[in-house]
Parts: sequence; structure tokens; C-alpha cells
Amino acid sequence: MDHALETNQTPTLPAPRPGDVDPPSTPPPTGDASARGSAPLAPARSGRAGPRDLFRLVRPKQWVKNVVVVLPPLLTAPAAVLPGLWPLLATVLAFVAASSTVYVLNDLRDREADRLHPVKRNRPLASGRVSTATAWFLIAAGCAAMVLWSLLLPWAVSLVIGGYLALNLAYCLVLKNRPLVDVSVVATGFVLRAVAGSLAVGAAIDPWLMICVYCACLLLAVGKRRHELTLVERDPAALAHRPTLASYSVTFLDHVIVVTLAAALLSYANFVGFGPTAAASALVVLTFPLAAFAVFRYLQLVTVRRTGGDPGSDLFRDVPTVVNAGLWLAVLVVAGAL
Repeated sequence: MDHALETNQTPTLPAPRPGDVDPPSTPPPTGDASARGSAPLAPARSGRAGPRDLFRLVRPKQWVKNVVVVLPPLLTAPAAVLPGLWPLLATVLAFVAASSTVYVLNDLRDREADRLHPVKRNRPLASGRVSTATAWFLIAAGCAAMVLWSLLLPWAVSLVIGGYLALNLAYCLVLKNRPLVDVSVVATGFVLRAVAGSLAVGAAIDPWLMICVYCACLLLAVGKRRHELTLVERDPAALAHRPTLASYSVTFLDHVIVVTLAAALLSYANFVGFGPTAAASALVVLTFPLAAFAVFRYLQLVTVRRTGGDPGSDLFRDVPTVVNAGLWLAVLVVAGAL
């Protein structure tokens, strides 16, 4: 599910010296570090919940990821975006409600484990500032909001949104503890957003674009796992928060990243070369070098700079990535106007 990218930020440790290499893939022996990690850390703050705590609980910083709803219509049927603006907006809001509901449920279930984490122990539920009763109220309110927005949409879009919620609930309960399945669910959640956006405006669902979305989001999810794994191998106590990391190694994830990167570029090349945008303007082909730069830059951030714990923030703070995205958007706008 996609909130695996969204709900588990990990603190970034100092980058290794130039002579350092990737840590070994075998778990290090447990010692004082793991012993210290076995006892809950005291919450940094306590007290009554305020509006800020409730706002943090629904993760507003992660709502920007629902922009994936809008991207496929912009790429495949730009003329349909303005007439279909209201259905697109309702779809985005329905996904915001669904994802926020899952965030709250995830934090509610993981609050005990979060208390073992040096950063996550400050979350509203783990710290005790928000009660479980309040959390269940927010879950009910989120489900109600999702249903209300879905009622304003075509039945096919509502069905996709319901499938997204069901998949994420399964993730919270079972699938996040299944290696490889966890990152696959992350990417699938974004594909469901993309499908819903296309259906909302009546645009065709381009298979190559959906494959590209899946591979690109899988790349982000695997990069996040790689970052978390390097932290675990330096501090074994962190393994308690994501047990699936024991089934991964840095070398294995590097291979997965390379394969996924190649698949993402190949599918995007097929989309711009043979998809609906190809007939609209040859300018769209010029976005392929920009797409290649985007994935190569992310690979550099993950493997050289050792970032990737929070893909959204890492990419938004990276100036070359932001400039590249701006150029990409400019080419698409010009291509759509021709």
C-alpha cells in the first residue's frame, strides 16, 4: 500500500565517509543497542490533545501524493481535465479521506511499537496525547467522508476507491509483514489512484502509463526499504519496527532497484512513443530524457547520498529534481497546447 511510503519516516544518520561501503546484509549480533531498544522510550511530551495533534494524526503532509489522480488525465486527455475538474477534485478528496483513515488506523495498531522508536514515539497516539477513542472517531469520520465524496462520482470510480481502502486495510492487518508483498501493495495503491483519475474524466486507461506508475512507485518503495535496512544494520533495535527488513539485504534491493528502474523507463518510452500523447505532439518524446534524469537522480540520492527514508520530502528538497520536474511540466503544457 502506498502509505508504507507515507507513514514510516526514519531518522537519517550521518553519511558514511568516502571509504565506507554498504553494510553487510547479514544481521549484526545483538548487544547493548538491541537491549536498549527493547524497553519503551518515554514520550517526549504528554498532555491533552489539541487541534495540532489531530491534524498531525491524519498526515496532511502526505495528501500531496494524491496528485497522482490528476496526472494520467493531464497526460492522456488534457482537453478533458477542465470539463471534468469537479469529478477530479471529488476523487482527490475521496482518496485524501481514505488515506487519512488508514494512517490513523496504522498509528493506532502500531502505537506500542512506535514507543520503541526515537522519532515515532512523538506521534500523537504513541505519546498518549490522543486517546484511542478519539482515534476511532477519526477513523469513522474518515470513512464517512470517503463514502460521501464517492457518492458524487461514477460507480466505477467509487469501486476503485473502495478497493484502495480494502487493500490498505489488508496491508495494516496482514500484508505489511509479507516481504515483497509490502512494497508491491505500496505501488498498487498509486496505480489505483491513477486509474480512478482517468475514469473520473472518462479518459482511456493507458496500459503503458499504468505500468510506468507502478514501476516508478515501486522504485520509491524499494529505495525506502533500502534506506531503512542500512539503519537497521547499524542499530538492530530498529528491526522491531519493521520485521520484514530481516528478509531483505542491501545487495538484493539494489538488484530490484535496477530492474524496476529499467522497467519504468521502458514503459514510459512505450507510452510516449505509442500512447495517445504521441499523436498529439512529438514534443512529448522530449520528456523521456527528463524521465531518465529523474530516476537516475533518485538512484544517486539513495545509493550515494544514502537518503530515501522519506521519498516525498527528499525529492521535494532536491533542487535538481525540482528543476527537472518543472521542465517536464513545461514541455507537457506546451505539448498539450499544440
